[in-house]
Amino acid sequence: MSDKGKALPDYTDPVLLEALTELKAVFNDGISEYQLIKQLQQPPWLLFDGVELSEPLAMFRCHFVLFNALYSLSEAWRQQGLGELDIHTLNIRLKPATAYTAGVTGYDGLKAYYLNWDNFTDTNGADIEALLDDFWQRMAGRNLPPGDVAKARLTLELDTDGELTPAELKKQYRKLLQQHHPDKGGSTARAQEISQAYRILCGQHN
Repeated sequence: MSDKGKALPDYTDPVLLEALTELKAVFNDGISEYQLIKQLQQPPWLLFDGVELSEPLAMFRCHFVLFNALYSLSEAWRQQGLGELDIHTLNIRLKPATAYTAGVTGYDGLKAYYLNWDNFTDTNGADIEALLDDFWQRMAGRNLPPGDVAKARLTLELDTDGELTPAELKKQYRKLLQQHHPDKGGSTARAQEISQAYRILCGQHN
């Protein structure tokens, strides 16, 4: 059998699936990935406890595990006619289910990526730099309201309307992340805000 025809191993955390099912109502109005992780860290779930989201590899692994579960759950809900999830880092929202016909639905590259655990195990710290430049940018929200872009610029301590090259953006991001890294006495919340603002502004350069 070809690699394409082989079933991929499924390591999706059943506890995480249960938690997301219990939290289904939060997807009606939409919720950001960051907000969802914060809810999952609270009782009774206590998931992703101790994960250092300001550390790039830890952030990627947390993100991958969550999105793997979201795509798995979305597919199950879709097949059951319960709706499906529109999944983006800045907004995860439940929408009406499309008609399910086995083997007929279109190819979803992101879904395929997150359901393949090789992409989790094969990604190391050296790969994250490229992911921040490429993969995260394609996932970042596009056509955002001007207020969101302005807020992201303020978070990164940039002029609100000045021209900005990708190289300048990355340099400022690295500078602030280093200053506010929790290991150097900074705030985890501030480091997370910096990372999210960077992803927002990356999307404006695509």
